[in-house]
Amino acid sequence: MAQITFFRYIHKDTILHRMDPRLKLLCLLLLSLSASLAAEPCHYFVPLFIVAIALFAARLPILALLRDMWFFALLIIIVLVSNAFNVPGDPIPEQIFGTKIISWIKLPDTLRYPEFILQSVSVQGVVAGLRFAGRLILILMVCTVMTGTTSLLAFKNTIEWFLRPIPFIPEVRVATIINLVFVLIPVIFDTYTEMMNAQKSRCVGLRKNPFKRVSFIAFPLLSRTLRRADEIVYAMESRCYSETRTRAEFRTNKIDWLVFSVCLAILLFVIFISE
Repeated sequence: MAQITFFRYIHKDTILHRMDPRLKLLCLLLLSLSASLAAEPCHYFVPLFIVAIALFAARLPILALLRDMWFFALLIIIVLVSNAFNVPGDPIPEQIFGTKIISWIKLPDTLRYPEFILQSVSVQGVVAGLRFAGRLILILMVCTVMTGTTSLLAFKNTIEWFLRPIPFIPEVRVATIINLVFVLIPVIFDTYTEMMNAQKSRCVGLRKNPFKRVSFIAFPLLSRTLRRADEIVYAMESRCYSETRTRAEFRTNKIDWLVFSVCLAILLFVIFISE
């Protein structure tokens, strides 16, 4: 079965694995805010550098993470293209994309100079697309560090701890729902990869009708995901699952507060440099 690294806990003995999950979740929120508040593409370098150090410190399989990024590459490309054509602004200079590239292509005179395309692509749109791509990549990397270094039980206990002071919210039930979501996400990715490999071996990709190819993936994937969810529910019921459980205990140390201070400093840096 194919193994997807995203949203999967990988057991290691590192500083980030031993870190208090409460502060780890706060660091995730701080770095996500830093990515959202960054105004220019160059403002992402500092958060990306810190997250890259965190990936190395956590000893996560970086090559496997880069390989699994293709799941989100299509979304990034769609947003880049849509922003480039829809955001108004200054058109891309002709001497960069018009003269050099189009002169290499042998087209009829009526199609040799697609001025309408050059005028539609704006510099501001490309910058907006790159900004979105930087935010998405940074948030994905932060979530990967969080899920790769935090077990599902610790993550559930952390959410429950944060929701406990809020009135009228069943903290145990909400934490369990969020925990089950992170249980099913790797299952969906693994099932999708396994089904794609099986269909390639059966030459399903040679079909010319794209709707049939999509239906051969979408409906079995949905069916297997719902079946897996039912199996999890039956397993919880057979083990007499109850919301009345012993509360978890957390411990923090100086290194945890140091990591939290670094993430807070990054957020303040992005806020001040963006003004």
